[in-house]
Amino acid sequence: MAMSRILFLQDSGLNESLAVTDLSSWLQENGHQTHLLLENEERNLTGEMLSYDPKLVVIPCPVGGEHVAKRLASIVKKSMPSVSVMMGGTSATFEPELAMDPNIDAVCAGEAEGVTLELVERLAANESFSDLANLSTCEEGKIVSNPPRALIQNLDDLPMPDRDLYFRHPFIARFPWKKFATGRGCVHSCSFCWNPNLKEMYDSADRELNRGRSSFVRRKSPERSVEEVAWVKERYPLSAVHFSDDLFTIGTRWLEEFANLYASRVGVPFTCNSSIELVTKSTIDALVAAGCRGVAIGIETGNEDLRSKILNKRVSNDQVRQAARIIKSAGLELTTFNMLGSPGETISDAFDTVRLNREIGTDHMRVALAVPMPHSEWEQQAWNSGHLSENYSSGLAEGLSKPKTTFKGSETKAFENFYYLFRLMVRHPKFEPGLRAMLRLNSSRPLQPFRLLNALEEKRIFNLDWGEGLRFFSHVGDPKSRTANYVTLI
Repeated sequence: MAMSRILFLQDSGLNESLAVTDLSSWLQENGHQTHLLLENEERNLTGEMLSYDPKLVVIPCPVGGEHVAKRLASIVKKSMPSVSVMMGGTSATFEPELAMDPNIDAVCAGEAEGVTLELVERLAANESFSDLANLSTCEEGKIVSNPPRALIQNLDDLPMPDRDLYFRHPFIARFPWKKFATGRGCVHSCSFCWNPNLKEMYDSADRELNRGRSSFVRRKSPERSVEEVAWVKERYPLSAVHFSDDLFTIGTRWLEEFANLYASRVGVPFTCNSSIELVTKSTIDALVAAGCRGVAIGIETGNEDLRSKILNKRVSNDQVRQAARIIKSAGLELTTFNMLGSPGETISDAFDTVRLNREIGTDHMRVALAVPMPHSEWEQQAWNSGHLSENYSSGLAEGLSKPKTTFKGSETKAFENFYYLFRLMVRHPKFEPGLRAMLRLNSSRPLQPFRLLNALEEKRIFNLDWGEGLRFFSHVGDPKSRTANYVTLI
């Protein structure tokens, strides 16, 4: 099999994609070369692309990042019209119509390892690839979509992630905070997330193709997970680790095995995500033994009915309180995810969320306005029920970086103001009367300086040094002007 060169192309280093590092190492193990170019970091992007002379260009395309991905594809085709361009990522998975763009040759749905390797081989042999599972192409003005192949079940079979792909850029390599993932998939079915639709996509394909059902939630072994972190620690600065799995606390036995290995081989403090249902004394004890510093859980709203019926998170406030007690009593920092302006939510409900955060003594808060995320159950329900405002866009049609607005309602402006004031409401109850009055402002502009509290909160969550954060920020720019799936570091 002839060696081919595959180029990954992104706008900045803000979205260091662990999926891309997995795919790069897979292609390398199978005899190909890979390279990554970041538009913001190249003095002559076109010259660098031409010099590398790739057979295939792969552009990550997360939900909300379509406009960036399509712009990059046009840059590629303008300078290298004969080179094939493939989109991959969450948006590509759900939007095969991206293949209608004349600058995009193929759109990958789901996991990309198997199909990218086959695509490169077809390209090297000058053969058609329109029949490959996982791919969508445009043939004579019509979309041709093939079913997804089965999910990779044993993640330990994948080679070690190619972290050097991004770390060749010094500002990423020297940044002491680094993220890792120990698995793929999520056990929950929250209505505001696209994971349930992704799972159904694979389940439907398994049924239609009469193949054994794939397990949607898969995890690397504790040994492999620790090995990946140890590999990075041996080669690059590492003072803070974040496990970006949707749910890191699945499986007490796994966590206990991980704890012993991580504490002895790595010993770097880390943060992770859990859910209220998965916080138990056993799981938290294992995290403490491993050296965990903080755990994040999703409260979303203090209204139990909304949380259950609208968000499909069937946990009570008493369960929230119990999870918080377990986390805090173990000496760990507690971070909560909170959402404002869900369909049917009132300002009174939002104050219930404030009071619940106060009561449990949360250390850090992440706050978001409720947005009907494209390809989620929420989006479909919102269309059907008329909860979307007139200027809403899923992102693809108008090339937006994210939906333009939240769910419509009589208190939309008050919720926008609440977004800026939420942390002050929780931290300073004595100021609540005055802050309540500010919710009635006709414009959020006077409150926008409070966005700095968001940056300070992220700095505290990840224990970042100001100098390192500012150096990183100087390279990636404003996260909100770029793709949707960013980690706000400063």
